[in-house]
Amino acid sequence: MLTRFKLTRRRWNNVLMIAIILFMGVMAAPTLIKQYLISPQPQASSQEPSSQGQWLPGMILNPNDRVIEINAAGLQLYLEGGSSSLEQAQWLAIPERFNDQANQLVLNWQGIRGTVVDEPTLQRLKPALENPVTIEVWYQEAEEPQRVTAYRLDQFWLMTTYQQEWVAVSFDEGDLLPLYAK
Repeated sequence: MLTRFKLTRRRWNNVLMIAIILFMGVMAAPTLIKQYLISPQPQASSQEPSSQGQWLPGMILNPNDRVIEINAAGLQLYLEGGSSSLEQAQWLAIPERFNDQANQLVLNWQGIRGTVVDEPTLQRLKPALENPVTIEVWYQEAEEPQRVTAYRLDQFWLMTTYQQEWVAVSFDEGDLLPLYAK
């Protein structure tokens, strides 16, 4: 009976490959099930206020979510790990020379609001859009960050909002992007 199951080296290789493929499938199953088989929860329309928060046109960051990290053009702002609650948390920065400004920088990012740019104006501006800057904003309950694309123009910055609208924003660069300040 045991001689019947004797496997050659080549067959053992096949068994190992199949076992590894099955193991990878088992490890990937929860993600695949979540992604393809479970329907997403219905969300409120992006043009109306949600029941838990507010919708403000022109806001760069989502006012209804808690920011836990901002990565902006060589500057990282993050919550200190030892804090027990977000209200008592201290914001820190990398490079460390911005630690003193970190709390104010985050407040500035959370409050920044621009003027919504309509499609014809955006089309006229497109030839001047060079060297985009990507700002990643991580929220407490989000799996992926919000990515804000920003273009520096002569008179203002053009940025995307959390609702994927383009807005024109004027600000002192030291208030949001101190590495860009002149």
